[in-house]
Amino acid sequence: MIESKTFIRFCAAALAAGLTVSAAAHDKGPVFTPSPLPYPFSDAVQVGDLLIFAGDIGMAEDGQTVEPGGIEPETRRIMIRLGERLAAHGLDYKDVVKCTVMLTDMSEWPAFNAIYAEYFAKPYPARSAFGANGLALGARVELECWAYKQAA
Repeated sequence: MIESKTFIRFCAAALAAGLTVSAAAHDKGPVFTPSPLPYPFSDAVQVGDLLIFAGDIGMAEDGQTVEPGGIEPETRRIMIRLGERLAAHGLDYKDVVKCTVMLTDMSEWPAFNAIYAEYFAKPYPARSAFGANGLALGARVELECWAYKQAA
């Protein structure tokens, strides 16, 4: 069973995103999707109608390094990987309701935004962003997203 404080936080986030979380979904508890990577986190967790994806960096095809070339190729790789992760849950970019962006250099914000806007249509997901002192594997950008997925 999910802890009450955690459920309240998820409900507050859902309401802010215009979603609902039913008590029945709460009773079932969260559904965890394991990470394909050997790190201590889940790839996604569903609580009620919210599917919360772990942050992702622009991992290269080799699965060991960051896509070379800087912010633009990293961002494109993140967005492609997000599409694959969404599809694995029967979802698409239109189902994303909230994103958090972490950038190691805020001057690269316009380049990130240009690519991000190619994948999301209006109305855009709610979004937060902040500068980070460093990201995993030396990445320049990390993206965390929440999506709406009706609880089974």
